[in-house]
Amino acid sequence: MEGIEDKDIEQIFKKIFPFIATRVSESFTHVIKRAHFFVSYNDLCKYIFIMLEDHVSLDEKIKAELEDALRKIYTTSHTPIDARKLTIVDTRAISYAVKLHDFYFGKFFQGDRDIRLRALKWMSDYYLKEGNPIGKGQKGIKEFMDAFGDYIKPQIEWKARQIIDTSVNYLRNAARLRAMQKAKITHYRWDAIGDRLTCPACRSMDGRVFKVRDAIRILDAIEQSEDPAILKELKPIQTTVQKGLSSSLPNRFPPLHPHCRCRVHMETEEITMQTVVERPQGAKDTLEQRELEEFYKALSPKERENRIKAHMGADWLRPERGINSYKEAKNNFKRKYTRHGKEIGAKSEDEFKRFSYQVIKNPDEVYIEVKKGKTFYVFKKDDIIVISNDDFLKIDNMYKVEDFEERWLKGFKRDGIIKIY
Repeated sequence: MEGIEDKDIEQIFKKIFPFIATRVSESFTHVIKRAHFFVSYNDLCKYIFIMLEDHVSLDEKIKAELEDALRKIYTTSHTPIDARKLTIVDTRAISYAVKLHDFYFGKFFQGDRDIRLRALKWMSDYYLKEGNPIGKGQKGIKEFMDAFGDYIKPQIEWKARQIIDTSVNYLRNAARLRAMQKAKITHYRWDAIGDRLTCPACRSMDGRVFKVRDAIRILDAIEQSEDPAILKELKPIQTTVQKGLSSSLPNRFPPLHPHCRCRVHMETEEITMQTVVERPQGAKDTLEQRELEEFYKALSPKERENRIKAHMGADWLRPERGINSYKEAKNNFKRKYTRHGKEIGAKSEDEFKRFSYQVIKNPDEVYIEVKKGKTFYVFKKDDIIVISNDDFLKIDNMYKVEDFEERWLKGFKRDGIIKIY
């Protein structure tokens, strides 16, 4: 930027450095004390960034001083700088929301084009610029209904929440894809949240890899179209488990359905795990067995690796469905520790947890088994196995097996099983 001198940069640096240095120090102190709770380096990094974003946001006094300094630079350089908002926001999504206009609202709103455009602008300001949360219990629904409820049919809160959650997630993912295109990133990964609210359809998409250019073609078609009905063809709603090659699936990026919380992430082609799809000796030739093999053979090696690594985020205490599910998960963990802690060599519950995370992180072998409609990943290291529920990313058990092939592979009843690593 022409017109900016070293003294200008030094002036800004002196204003904000003491504040930022203190907050960064506080953030890292907080994270380091809790570092031993994290099963993977990636999860630790994500937590560090969250803490930095939370602690390093500038307060109003610093913002005012910084804005004043930037205004002086602006006057000198004649380059437009917007310093009114110095918070961490998804500006890519805001920009794309402006381009998208009222397309997505055409499916939900009864109002005319101008009303839909106003609603989209309100949503961009409230959720994307101001960073207010979406999801159940959000405060924005009341404000949204007060402003636009007359144009929603029927006039009920869940419909408003469906419009908000689905539209905001669509805009954010579309914006990320546009940013990847600009950065010349070639592939992206579908990332499901992986908690008890994640549906089977979204779970079946987790870890799949797609080409950015294919998604951009769909975005361009949506953006250029004046017919909202075409959305059903370009981005059909999917509520069933998705099978087959990723390149043949009808929906290439989130949301997959109303209330979908999935997101896209940049993906590299580097493969660190050499996956396979093998039927272990003794496995029965059942319909479930063939479907299991077919599903994972349709995935690329990178997609299979992504699904294995997703279990690095699995947790003993992650609740399944139901009011008392967290309590049940906690009681289950205590039972497993009491029964198997001594044989594993764990002297405490925390050590028992750490052992399980270490097995998942660095397994010798990985199997996938299906029992009564549920899918489990089985991580084996030496003579210890950890069983993780793939539907909820919840660790169910860990124990020692002395004769793995005879006692576990052949001795347990199941509907299907494959070796994947």
